[in-house]
Amino acid sequence: MLHHTIGSLVERCAQRHGSRTAVVHGARRITYREQISRIRRTGRALLGLGLRPGDRVAILMADRPEVLDVYYGALWAGLAVVPLNAKLGAADHTHIVRDSGARVVAHDAEHADRVTEVQADAGVEIVLCVDDDAVLPGGLSLPRLRREHDDGPGMPDVAPDDLFGIYYTGGTTGRPKGVVHTHRTFIAALFSELLELGLGEQDVFAHVAPLTHASGGFVLPVWLLGGTNVILGGFDPEQLLDSIARERVSATLLVPTMLYVLLDSMPGNGLDLSSLRTVVYGASPIGQQRLLQAIDRFGPIFAQLYGQTEAPNQLTVLRKSDHADAVGSGDLDPLSSCGRPVAITDLRIADDDLAEVRPGEPGEIAARGPHVMLRYWNRPDETAETLQNGWLRTGDIARVDDRGFVYIVDRKKDMIISGGFNVYPKEVESTLFAHPAVRDACVIGVPDEKWGEAVKAVVVTDPGVPVRPEELISWVKERKGGVLAPKSIDCVDAIPLTAVGKHDKPALRSAYWGGRDRAVN
Repeated sequence: MLHHTIGSLVERCAQRHGSRTAVVHGARRITYREQISRIRRTGRALLGLGLRPGDRVAILMADRPEVLDVYYGALWAGLAVVPLNAKLGAADHTHIVRDSGARVVAHDAEHADRVTEVQADAGVEIVLCVDDDAVLPGGLSLPRLRREHDDGPGMPDVAPDDLFGIYYTGGTTGRPKGVVHTHRTFIAALFSELLELGLGEQDVFAHVAPLTHASGGFVLPVWLLGGTNVILGGFDPEQLLDSIARERVSATLLVPTMLYVLLDSMPGNGLDLSSLRTVVYGASPIGQQRLLQAIDRFGPIFAQLYGQTEAPNQLTVLRKSDHADAVGSGDLDPLSSCGRPVAITDLRIADDDLAEVRPGEPGEIAARGPHVMLRYWNRPDETAETLQNGWLRTGDIARVDDRGFVYIVDRKKDMIISGGFNVYPKEVESTLFAHPAVRDACVIGVPDEKWGEAVKAVVVTDPGVPVRPEELISWVKERKGGVLAPKSIDCVDAIPLTAVGKHDKPALRSAYWGGRDRAVN
């Protein structure tokens, strides 16, 4: 598999599945034959602008078929992609474009104003718009350029070790940093998805999470199996449920918050959802009671992935069969894990010297495999800290049980030191999630005169299950002891999220650490 490039795989998909439907977006239906035509024309249009192999193409668009045209057109042509998360701010977009050295920014009408800011601040050479009526001054129309090029066979010479793209991390701890992948590393991750997550032949995959990030990683695996990618343009529970029934959607990717909203939107809708057979979830912790509720509603169709931008989507997996076994046996502990290492990954729980710790002890997850990044773009010092002796140091603290299930305890940098004891927030959050009243929970350290840092939980509770903060504190204390029990709990309607759907802990901490020169005591 690793001798392929993205372009050669897309060409193979088109050859095998030509008349089948590759993409659905509203009333639009695009066959594989039409999709490869769009990709070839886009790739040739980009090369016609004088771009050279490895030049970067930044993409800032809402989820729509044109994202796939530019993304796969650039890769087909031997160029590299720099996806821009539309939810990031102008400063981050400018930083990413400047840091990556992107020669091109491709955009749609919705993001024209943002691209105007980025172009002025980052000095972009070429600006392409996929909408004829929103071309910026000095910019170019991609549809017009594409019409000047043919869609016949014959792709440029691209090698597996050529630059695939630079994916930027979410920026929750500072400026986003670019993660460098080649065609070889990224294809290894995509094939691992086919192996581990239960996708099937001719699946109909609904995309509600951004195509520029994890959801986009499922487009090519679905095509390789002759399936259809249904682009919904964002998460709307009613739209998703309607699409499952109308398009006979069989698979999707959700973050836990989306799953909670979906469950709360379902009573009495009367739709036929029987086609759905795979729901992949990840990116943040999931409440065990809500997961059990989802399994009860849909069946054991859930698969959890754990990975990083540095090792896309695939370090561990909790398979559908693992969920079914846990529910069937009554041993629910594995549902609190992130699964077991995927086949392509060598994983260990390590100490600071990368030596394995004893089973059951916490340590840092270290991994190696064919899908691990090459380096951070323009950051040799951080590369050296993260890639050591062939191992990726993830910064995630975990323990492993005797069956091989990995339980993430926390991010290394999120550790709270309270009264000289180390407290890992993830462990407290997992305990809170086990309470039937808790829908969401985020734990942070706050300044405390006596303890240095005190454990605080910010919790979203179920309105139908009355509970007082004191009860939740006792719940944790009874199960984890006084050191891990929160000293205080704030009940809120919603916990702030980052642009990639994770708890925004820096935003929460700022409310308690404001005015201080550091966020630890």
